Amino acid sequence: MADLKGMSAVSGYGGWKNQLGNITAPMAWKGVSVNALLDLVGGGGSARVVASDGYEATLSGAELSGQMNVYDPATGEAISSFSGSLRVIVAYAKNGSGLGGEGPLRIAFVSPEKDQVTDSDQWVKNVVSIKAR
Repeated sequence: MADLKGMSAVSGYGGWKNQLGNITAPMAWKGVSVNALLDLVGGGGSARVVASDGYEATLSGAELSGQMNVYDPATGEAISSFSGSLRVIVAYAKNGSGLGGEGPLRIAFVSPEKDQVTDSDQWVKNVVSIKAR
């Protein structure tokens, strides 16, 4: 954790929409860019993220570049003309404190503005490993 907090931090807002259409509104997140971590190990076109409960998600190159489905946080409707930028981070702080039962680390998709949410299936909580692929 000390090594992560010693790296250049990325802050932004993000929330998610689950498969039932329920929305968790954008909140403030802080962490380290997944791309910066991948660069430390020679890069990779994608990344496999594993949680403490065995859940796994693969972040594609497009997702690592911020290209994914984006929804209006008020209505849940898809935003086809989203002009913001999304960054994928390994978050260690939420709303200025620790992650509680979601961490100590989790994957978050953040933007400088509170104007979007993304699909929940890639928001991996309780991250224990990230492997370049």
